[in-house]
Amino acid sequence: MTIKLLFWKQSTEMMTVFHITLRPILIVCKCIGLIDISYTLNRTGILVKNITSKCYLFLEISRMIVLLIFTCVYALQFKPHWFVLQWLNILKFWIIIIAAKLSMKWIIRFINGIIEFDRKIIRLSTHFSTPQRSWTKKHWNTIFISLFVYFIVYKIVYYYFLPFKIESIVVLTTHAIFAIPFILDYAVTLSSCFFLQNIYVRFQMLNDLWKCLPDGLAATSGQWTHIKIVDLMENTRLLHSELCDLLKMFTFGYGPLLLGLYVTSYINLLSSVYFIVNSEVFSSLRSTKNIRAQILSLILHVQIVMFLFSIVVFVSSINEKRLKMISYLRLYRISNLQLDKRRQIKMFLNQILACDSDQISAFGFFDINLNLVTSWNNHIDTDERSPNDVEIYE
Repeated sequence: MTIKLLFWKQSTEMMTVFHITLRPILIVCKCIGLIDISYTLNRTGILVKNITSKCYLFLEISRMIVLLIFTCVYALQFKPHWFVLQWLNILKFWIIIIAAKLSMKWIIRFINGIIEFDRKIIRLSTHFSTPQRSWTKKHWNTIFISLFVYFIVYKIVYYYFLPFKIESIVVLTTHAIFAIPFILDYAVTLSSCFFLQNIYVRFQMLNDLWKCLPDGLAATSGQWTHIKIVDLMENTRLLHSELCDLLKMFTFGYGPLLLGLYVTSYINLLSSVYFIVNSEVFSSLRSTKNIRAQILSLILHVQIVMFLFSIVVFVSSINEKRLKMISYLRLYRISNLQLDKRRQIKMFLNQILACDSDQISAFGFFDINLNLVTSWNNHIDTDERSPNDVEIYE
């Protein structure tokens, strides 16, 4: 009974930590426009859309109008030779915002799916405890505050080295939204890594549950009966399938955002490097401040690459934990097991192999894994070679 209460307490703490750490993520996403302001957590802890109050609708429309006004202000304040980079920044912002609006229902379903999954874990009555693997509120707060401070400091330093001065609060706000460093990069990356880490923890928790089964799935007197073993095997299998479905929801919800983030960041990187290296306009502005601003701009693109790489690492870690269950299932000699246990293991293996084709992707255009990093490195390495180097390499 004590062990049952311990497991229930740990599962409740995991769900509570998710709710607590989810709130700053929701605030950031609502402020930027990734999620509608009308979505709120109700008493049961589920995200629902408040359709009774017109206040939320007014706030949502007001925010979009303000963003459109800031877009016009930002588009009209530069000289013609800045137009290309300027419009690339605007397109990047609105591509991600529109993608978020189109896939918002999937994002909400994904968040609610995690909450429902945690409730099923709590209702899973087993005679064992598992280690608490969720990152604590303090851990996430440290990440949030560190990124916020870094963003503010980077903005201040970059504004200081700009070749022109920002003289009004409206212009400052437009630069905070559309100019580098891009606030959307922080919002999309932070929220993606937050949700992916929570999925990773839950796959690890299922692996911990499975490891608590007796050796050889043999029934023991008192604690492990045949029915209890089969019941735990089935519940673990069903929860594993539900987590795989949550990964699909994440792809449908965040796939368009990640596609927009990856593509626009890559285009922005190439265009920025081209203008800095080859443009006569930039070469004519060889002041010390302008050179430092260009260096900061290049450093920013390294930061964006690190953001994208962090998402890839989280996705690869999830795939590793998701497939880890196969190694556990293959440890058993199926021929020596009873029919119910044998059936559960075969169903589990077929289920995992069927879900293996459902990789997290950028809306189906390319899978997000470490192979993506390898292909990018090969592409960049090829681009950096001179024609003679390419000929020698071939």
